[in-house]
Amino acid sequence: MPLPQILSFAFISLIPILGWLRFFHKKQPEKKSYVVLTFVAGMLSVLPIKLYEKYWNTAVGYFEHFNLFQYLADLVDFPTISKLLAYISVHTIIAVSLFLFAAVLMFFLEIFSGDNTVEVYRRKVAKILEAPMFFIVVGILCGVVAYFFAMTLSQKIWFFVVVGMLEEFIKHLVLRFTDDEKIRSVDDALEFSIIVALGFVFVENILYFGKVGSGGISGFVMGWFMLLRSTVSVVAHICFSAILGYFYGVARFAKEFYQMEQKEGRHPVLQKMHQILFLKGETLFHEEKMMEGMLVAMGLHAVFNAFLEYGKSIMIIPLMFLLFLCILQLFHKRRLQAQINN
Repeated sequence: MPLPQILSFAFISLIPILGWLRFFHKKQPEKKSYVVLTFVAGMLSVLPIKLYEKYWNTAVGYFEHFNLFQYLADLVDFPTISKLLAYISVHTIIAVSLFLFAAVLMFFLEIFSGDNTVEVYRRKVAKILEAPMFFIVVGILCGVVAYFFAMTLSQKIWFFVVVGMLEEFIKHLVLRFTDDEKIRSVDDALEFSIIVALGFVFVENILYFGKVGSGGISGFVMGWFMLLRSTVSVVAHICFSAILGYFYGVARFAKEFYQMEQKEGRHPVLQKMHQILFLKGETLFHEEKMMEGMLVAMGLHAVFNAFLEYGKSIMIIPLMFLLFLCILQLFHKRRLQAQINN
């Protein structure tokens, strides 16, 4: 692809993103360096996904390949226990691999940028070890559902589910590695999640534009495609990441939120599980909110991809409108919570 074409794609992709970045900078000008670092980290978060796509058909050890989509497709076509176990095994290996890749990638970014010391980063990694476990559990749930309901949903639906899982997982990992120790409120978790999404969709859009542009389509069609992609996909990724970021923020300050909701008489089920499992109520609350956030974000991402694939553009607009209203509600809700962790 010629360099001028790449630059034009990048410029078009950057226009709506610059508006969002300016919004966050005006809100918290003292965090300018954090915003820049988080955006760059979001851009780099595309790398593990693209490398995985490039080498997922490569045989490693006892596995013929690591194409998670193919393992899930095999499970849908032939729902057997062996196929389910094969899918879960590959999903677990991918989760751990993405975690390690993100850890190394963000280590070099943070250390060479001077944002963190090696010791601070080491302590942060120890706290983030929980992240792959949530993704593995989500993958197992997906595999079990595919096993029992294989005949009711097409392979393409499961493909979209996997895409949503992978992209939301890597964005969340980058958020944790880049900003985990900087998050002081649900507000911070929400905003940093959005900034990661902006970096991710910026690079993803350029790659899509290059792929479509090399197909020889007319300039008029290409222009409309770039306009649609630059607006709809940006809003979509913002919404998905904001939802997961909000739930992560609530989970991060689980002790304070759980105590507040206990006073209001909520979560009687968690209190009973706390008595049965001998786990702290806030620990169960943390697990619940993380799982809830991941399932909602990944599920919505899958629905969005399905609408795009099946040409249901008319459904995307109301979906984006509802999601955007949801994000506004989350911003309003966290303001009402008044940074309860302070």
